[in-house]
Amino acid sequence: MVDVSEPTVTIARSDFGEALDVFMQVSPRSTPGDAREQLVSMAQEAERALHGQGLDSSDIVSGWIRFAEAPRWNWRDVLSKVLKTASPLPITGVVQPPAVTSHKCVLELQAVKGAQPGRALQSVSGNAVESLVQRGGVNHLRLMTVVPRKELGTTASFNELAYDMFAQARDALFAHGLDFSNVVRTWIHVSDIESNYAALNHARNRFFKEQGLARLPASTCVEGTPVGVASPVAMDVYAVTTHPELHVEPLCSETMGEATAYGVAFSRAIRLDEPGQRRLFVSGTASIDTQGNVVSVGDPQGQLGCMFRNVHALLDRAGMGIADVLSATMYLKRAAYLDAFVEAARENGLASRVPCAIVVTHICRPEWLCEIELCAARSG
Repeated sequence: MVDVSEPTVTIARSDFGEALDVFMQVSPRSTPGDAREQLVSMAQEAERALHGQGLDSSDIVSGWIRFAEAPRWNWRDVLSKVLKTASPLPITGVVQPPAVTSHKCVLELQAVKGAQPGRALQSVSGNAVESLVQRGGVNHLRLMTVVPRKELGTTASFNELAYDMFAQARDALFAHGLDFSNVVRTWIHVSDIESNYAALNHARNRFFKEQGLARLPASTCVEGTPVGVASPVAMDVYAVTTHPELHVEPLCSETMGEATAYGVAFSRAIRLDEPGQRRLFVSGTASIDTQGNVVSVGDPQGQLGCMFRNVHALLDRAGMGIADVLSATMYLKRAAYLDAFVEAARENGLASRVPCAIVVTHICRPEWLCEIELCAARSG
């Protein structure tokens, strides 16, 4: 049997008063091996790493497993067995092949400790799982793998399925006394994005208009086939309750125009200020200019450079720098761009100690070769 017992794990942590946020990215160390072996070994390493931070699987609030191809086995059961939990874990599985082609899957986790009254997990509509944390009088709700209703089956159009996915998320938010005005961040995975992105945008624009949203959430929308659900689209949601000591602000930068200028309903970034800490959620950011044009078409190095300039500008707008980044996910159109990204990350100060999953997938415009999303935090 191939030895995949020593995966690599990268951890970043942010202390928030008595609470602790831990971000983790785990990749297989050995090159061959099947996806199940690699997932088991990564889950074992994640459990050891969590214990090293004074945490366990009950502290996981969100996560992603990005597979090279859809497994024919139940990845949730495998993960729950290794992590010794009977509760459904708030983790989304999606087909987005790791850029290191020998890796059959990679694992990303976020865990929280020191929150009161703690975290509650339960299944919600469809196959979604929710995690709920309260700290400082603020509820932090995450909905993972929100999908349209199963009864829509194969008769509904993609537009109808996407709209219903947003409606299912709304209903889950309502159950906690929230609505889409409380949503800070979304992640949307779309099968065959080149064919379906326009319909996704139409559904999102319609839904958000009906909700009367004054502040749009940060968002990432890339190609990815949801695993374990019979749906061509799935969404993850992060929302927070309104509170006098909580400030939520959408941000743009001088290097990019607002996404709404060309009909896409999301904010470039969201700054979330709590007592003692500022956090920034940077939407999926690519090589784009102030007019919404793709910069450096066909040139991966040029696009990576522009992408990082846009990221630096958003961090600067939030009063932060690249050293404040806690986690990232890098989307490359081709695995061949991996070395170019590693070099660009080094040149732009994105430290190798930052948890960063690097996967291969299509982005919402066929000309784009790369896109990155970030989470950053600074005390104060």
